[in-house]
This record gives sequence, structure tokens and C-alpha cells, in this order.
Amino acid sequence: MPYAPMRDGARLHYYDIGRRSPRGGRTCVLLHGFAMPAALWVPFIAPLLHRHRFVLPDLRGFGGSHRLSLSKPTLLTQHADDVADLFEQLDLRDVHLGGLSMGACTAMQYHRLYGFDRIRAYLHIDQSPRVINAPDWPHGLLGELQSGGFADMGALMQRLEPYRGQAYRKLPRTLRRELWAALATFYGHAFHQRHWRGLVRLSRHEFLIRRLAPVANWPIYMDCLRSYLNDDYDWRATLPAMQVPMTALVGMQSTMYPAAGQLAIQSMVPHARVVKIDNCGHAIPFEQPRRFVSELGQFLMAA
Repeated sequence: MPYAPMRDGARLHYYDIGRRSPRGGRTCVLLHGFAMPAALWVPFIAPLLHRHRFVLPDLRGFGGSHRLSLSKPTLLTQHADDVADLFEQLDLRDVHLGGLSMGACTAMQYHRLYGFDRIRAYLHIDQSPRVINAPDWPHGLLGELQSGGFADMGALMQRLEPYRGQAYRKLPRTLRRELWAALATFYGHAFHQRHWRGLVRLSRHEFLIRRLAPVANWPIYMDCLRSYLNDDYDWRATLPAMQVPMTALVGMQSTMYPAAGQLAIQSMVPHARVVKIDNCGHAIPFEQPRRFVSELGQFLMAA
């Protein structure tokens, strides 16, 4: 399996699949969401592999990069640096870049730190331009539920912190149950459709969720959530500098990030194409797969 060396000596796992340099084809890099291994992109890009090349990194802490710890205190800066290193190692230019949720945050942080000189077009999938609510911004993570949700996550992290550095099996069973219950509640905000919400409830069962979220480096999940709670992730000042074509897909029933905040992207990036997707929450590729594949194909061919 391919790995790319990072500036701190870590080796980031990625997939490189599809057709290279066909006439009219593109190179597309897709950045996944929290606790989503990059391999979950494959069913959605499969119809496009005959025409385009896809590079799918497992961001640090997830999938094939799960065992990699953060070498920087700010999660999304770490991920943005890793994306920059991946571009450099693979000599990727003229890239169509897409990001879902945490992946979209990573893309915006990359834009803030490095600019988009290597990017030809950007696909933004259900993500607010600011994470933490403010007096002038009630549309951050979890919307009006943010205060209570953040308090619950913060309290759980305090109870888990004394076990940092210990193997997962050393965690008290009650804390392990709390961990998976909290993550299941968080995942639940990603979906609007009833059958998906029912399926997510099964993630409370440890033997099921560990198939998706490995535990060899279990503190990484806490580090990610802590960064969301504490770090200043606000891209409203830098988004207007985006010059490349941009498409923003908005799940109109999203409770992870209220649609109103995402629709405000239109005023920050006037040339952006904002696409409203009804009967859909945060996890657009999963709840509206045909629509997503269609929009991804249009994104790749339009710019």
C-alpha cells in the first residue's frame, strides 16, 4: 500500500486509483470526514474511475494512518501540512480538491496557510466556515445544541485523560461505553434520514464501531474533538480570497452544521456555485449517493 513521507518523518497512507491523464480527465483529491477512512470514498467514485484519477489520503489518525499521532497541537494545521506534503511528494498540480466535513475544514485551513496555487477547483461538502459559535455566528458545529454538546464532550475527555498512554484495553468498561455512546451521538447528527439514524445507533456497540474506528491509537479521537472545542477555526476572513471555481454542497436538513451558515458562503465567495440538497443531512454522499456522484462528475468536468 502506498505511503507518503511527511515533514516530521511520519508516513501517511493514501490510495491512488483511477485512470491517469486521459484526454479530458482530471486528478481529484478527496479529503474525508471525522472517523471516516478514505476507503469509504470508493463506492462513490467507482463510476468515474474510467475517466479520472483519484488520490484519497487517510488523514492522520484515521484509516491506514490511524497509528500516526499529531506532531502539532492544532489538528487542522497538522492535516493541512500533511496535504501540502502529499501534494509535494506526488507532484500534484492543477488538482480538483474536495472535502467533506473535517476534510472541508482541512481544505479551508490549507487554503489559509498555503493558498490554492496547486488547486484548479474546489468542492466543499457540508461544512460551516466557522466551527465555534459566536454572537454574530450561531451556525457552528451542532448549531444551537453546541453549548450542551461541547460541555458533554469536554467532561468525557477529562475522565479519559488520566488513561492517555495506556492501551485501550486498560480503559474501564464504563468509560469505554461512554466513549462509544458519545461518538454515536455525534455521528447521529450527520444523518437526517431515519434508516441511517437507526443504523448509526448501532455504533454504540463496541464490537461494531471498532470495525470502522480502530483503537490502537484511541487518544487521537479525543485530540480531534478537543481541537474542535478549543481551537479558533474561523475561515470567514480568508474564504473571500478564494479565486478558483468553487462548488458548495449543502444538506438542507443538516444538524451537524445548520444550512443557514453554509448558505452564507455565497456572500463570502460570490462566484461559488451553492447546491441545496433536500431530504439530506450532513453526510451527503451516503444519504444522497446518486445526487452526489452526479455533482462530483459535473464538478470534475466543469472547470
